Amino acid sequence: MPERSAESLLLVVLQDVVLVVLAVGVFWIGVSVARGLGRPARYSLAPLGLSKPGGGYLVGAGVGLLFGLGALVVSLALSPLSAYVLQQLGYSTESNIQGPLMEGLSAWIGESPATAIPLIVAVVVLFGPAVEEFFFRGAIFGGLYRLGLLFSRASGDKAGKGNIGIGEKVSFAISALLSSALFALAHLEPALLAVLFVLAIALCALYRRTGSLLPCFVAHATFNLFPVLLIILNGLGALPALP
Repeated sequence: MPERSAESLLLVVLQDVVLVVLAVGVFWIGVSVARGLGRPARYSLAPLGLSKPGGGYLVGAGVGLLFGLGALVVSLALSPLSAYVLQQLGYSTESNIQGPLMEGLSAWIGESPATAIPLIVAVVVLFGPAVEEFFFRGAIFGGLYRLGLLFSRASGDKAGKGNIGIGEKVSFAISALLSSALFALAHLEPALLAVLFVLAIALCALYRRTGSLLPCFVAHATFNLFPVLLIILNGLGALPALP
C-alpha cells in the first residue's frame, strides 16, 4: 500500500508537469504567431497570472488565506447537502478515488512518517494547487476571459460603449463556468463535484479581482491543507477510529 501511494503521488506530479508544459507551450506558440503577424506580444508569463498582486505579495497572501478558510467553511456545509442531493437522485456518494487514496496515504504515514509527511504536503498542499491554479485559472479561465473581452470590445465599438461592461460580465460568467466545470470534472469524484465547482468559481472571481494567481494559490493550498491534516493525524493514530 505505501509503495502504491508513493506511485500515486509521482503520477500526480508527472500529470502536473504535463499540464504546465502544455499551458506554457500553447501560450508561447500563440505569442510567436502574434509576433509573426506584427503584434506587440511578449513571452512573459504575466498574462497567465504570474504577476504581483495589486496590494503586494503579503496582502495577496493574506487575502488568499482568508479566502481559503472561508471556502473551507462553505465546503463543510455544502458537502452534506451535495451528498444528500446525489442520494435522492439515485447516485452513489461513495468516494472511488479520493477515499482509497487517503487511506493509502494514511497507511504510508503510519509506516514512514518522516518520508511520507513532507512528500504529501509538498505535492498535495504546494505543488498540486500551484499547477492547478496556473492551468485552470491562469491559462484556461484567463485565456477564455481575454478572448471574450476581445469580442465584447469589438462589438462594443460597433454597438456602443455601454455594451462593453455587459460584455465583460458575460465573458467572465462564461469563462468561469466552463473552466470551473472542467476543473471539477478533472478530479473524477462525483461526490465532490458541487464543492469543487463552487470553489473554482470563487477562485476565478478572486483571480479577476486581484490580477494575480498568488491569492488563488494560497486559498487553494489552505483548502487542501485541511484534508491533508486529517490524513496525517489519521496515519499517526491521533484520530479516534470510526465505528
